[in-house]
Amino acid sequence: MAKEIIFWSKSALVAVAVSFAAHYFGALDKLAAGDLRAAAGVLAQIGATMLGFVLAALAILATMSNSKLVRNMGRTGHYQVLLQRMFVCVGAFGLVTMAGVTVIFLPVVTGVCAYVLSGFSLLSIVLLVDVSRKFWKVLHHFNPE
Repeated sequence: MAKEIIFWSKSALVAVAVSFAAHYFGALDKLAAGDLRAAAGVLAQIGATMLGFVLAALAILATMSNSKLVRNMGRTGHYQVLLQRMFVCVGAFGLVTMAGVTVIFLPVVTGVCAYVLSGFSLLSIVLLVDVSRKFWKVLHHFNPE
C-alpha cells in the first residue's frame, strides 16, 4: 500500500511541477484564445485515442487471464496493481478528453484553463508510461501454454 501511495504522489508531483514550471516561465501566455481552443481540441482527441488504446490493452490482458503467468501475477498481487493502474489511466485520459471538450466551449479561455488541462495531460502521460512498461513486461514474459 505504501508503494502505491508513493507512486501516485510522485506521478501527481511530476504533473504539477511541470505545469507550474510552464506557468512560471509563461509558456502559454502569448497564445490567443483561438490557439488555446485548438490545442484543447487536439488534447481531447489525443485523450480519446489513448483511452481506446489502453482499453484495447485491457482486452488483450483479459484474453491472457488463463495463462500461468497471469495466474502467478494474481497470486502475488501484481495483476491487481496492473489492472488498477490501467483503469486509472483510462479514467485520466477520459478526464483529459472531457476537460479538453469543456475548454473548447468555454466563452473565455484563460491561461489557467490551459495549464490545468496540460497538468491533466501530463498526469495521463506519466500513468501511460508506467502502464506501458508493466504491460510490456507481461507480454515479454508471456509464454502461451
